[in-house]
Amino acid sequence: GGPGPTPAASGGGMSTRSRSRAASAGVSPGTPPQARRQPAVAARRPLRYEMHELKLRDGMAKVTLPAGFWSKMDPTGRGRHWAKGSKLGDVMIPSPIKQALSGMGGVYEYTLVEQPPVSVSDFRDQADAYRKRQVGREFDADDSDDFCNDLARRFWRRLGPTMEPSTYGADMEGSLFRDAAACGWNVDRLESCLSLLRADAPEGDRDDEVFHLPGVTSAYLYFGMWASAFAAHTEDMNLLSINYLHAGAPKYWYAVAEEDAARFESLAGSHFASQSAECGEFLRHKQCVLSPAILRKAGIRFTTCVQRPGDAMITFPGSYHFGFNTGFNVAESTNFGVPEWVPYGEKAGICLCHPHSVRIQMDRLKSLLHDYDKDICVRASAGKPEVTYTQWAKQEAKRRKCEEANANDDDSEDGGGSLVLPTKLNATIAVEVTKEQITRTRKSSKKRSAKKLEFEQWRLAKRARPSAFVTGTEVICAIESSDDRSDFETFIGVIVKQVDGYVRVHLRGLAKTEDLWLKQDSPNLLLDAGLMPEENSRLNESGKLTVSAGKRQK
Repeated sequence: GGPGPTPAASGGGMSTRSRSRAASAGVSPGTPPQARRQPAVAARRPLRYEMHELKLRDGMAKVTLPAGFWSKMDPTGRGRHWAKGSKLGDVMIPSPIKQALSGMGGVYEYTLVEQPPVSVSDFRDQADAYRKRQVGREFDADDSDDFCNDLARRFWRRLGPTMEPSTYGADMEGSLFRDAAACGWNVDRLESCLSLLRADAPEGDRDDEVFHLPGVTSAYLYFGMWASAFAAHTEDMNLLSINYLHAGAPKYWYAVAEEDAARFESLAGSHFASQSAECGEFLRHKQCVLSPAILRKAGIRFTTCVQRPGDAMITFPGSYHFGFNTGFNVAESTNFGVPEWVPYGEKAGICLCHPHSVRIQMDRLKSLLHDYDKDICVRASAGKPEVTYTQWAKQEAKRRKCEEANANDDDSEDGGGSLVLPTKLNATIAVEVTKEQITRTRKSSKKRSAKKLEFEQWRLAKRARPSAFVTGTEVICAIESSDDRSDFETFIGVIVKQVDGYVRVHLRGLAKTEDLWLKQDSPNLLLDAGLMPEENSRLNESGKLTVSAGKRQK
């Protein structure tokens, strides 16, 4: 692998940029402040955002935060604050995962087995005992790069199905920062452009509510032990991630930059052919491992880095990253977005194997980001202070709630109303669905062209018990619409999978990548009771039968 990330330059670059700004203003850096003519405030234009590929070539970066940025806890993870009976020591890890390994020759797959809940102090005792059996010591005082590199070589030499499985206390929702400001580095309170989606949240205008996208911007805690690992993956929606190590032994990281991601995926697909055939996004399952030796042999560049307590690791959009823990430790992680990330989010693949896959409506986020930039420019031109993403989203949510209240008052006076879904069992409602159909026309003997047609139909949607929604059932789904003209958008589909109270709905006429996961008891899921009688009569008169499909708002 290549060398680790190069630390960012500090003071020199700052003063150089200051001198450049002074020179462009037509004054020398030594001119007294009172002699400088203040330029007129010019109208600010919206920014153009784009990532710099050369700056992303390492796939990740390490930030060593300065002492005092937060009154942090004991970084050893072994003091009285972590002891049994203490507040931290008695924190329960609800579902630690045993990582059983199969495979050989640098190509491995994890089988993840959920274990009973355990307290942090008891987990640390288990981690120490495991490390003593595997390495000979419960922990090491030496955390230098050379020593950690030796541990990495030992890890890969011993890795295999004969190795005793390690346990990882991963993906526990929570934060050790609590409500601390931490100079803006509180992992659970990051100011991210994803905060703009708060404008669409039902309670987005409330000052006492902390907005999180579930599974995305909410913080998760990770309790590691020797050889517990995280398999190669990119973040959901190709987002950036931050991982802060609170305490304990170092983490050892590997990263493959986004520019090499396609080659890495091709290599992984060749080694895990059956998994790749079942799911094109199988690496998002976080179970497949390729050793650094396999990557070197394939000529795929990667970067390594050692993370110690007090370090924050930033992974870049679309970069694959993996690694392991060198002993008991405690880390906290979340995802975040910046405007430059948007193009990477638009091309992100989504795994639909389980109902908790993350999806972000990128068109809606781009619209909010555009409105935010325009508003910031107007404020700057008027000499007003800037507002954060969160502050702007709160204001937008309040403005929209007022508009909706006024619109509801107008509807009441006019006697109008929006679509009301039935709540009573077996109740039926007529809904209008739109069919999208791609038809291919042959222009010549060699070429074909595609033409997109749309048809509207009225169908009957029936409220049913959750048990009625099983694989093969024809359904109608009502999804909240971003169109101001209607509250819901309806489409039809068929249930193709059931998992833990969720159903996967394939939208008729659309690609499998457009499938949706909904709860079986969702109020927006109804049975398709067929065409309305008038629609059947119209179709019989024309002599044609049309099967309708869903149109999904992006």
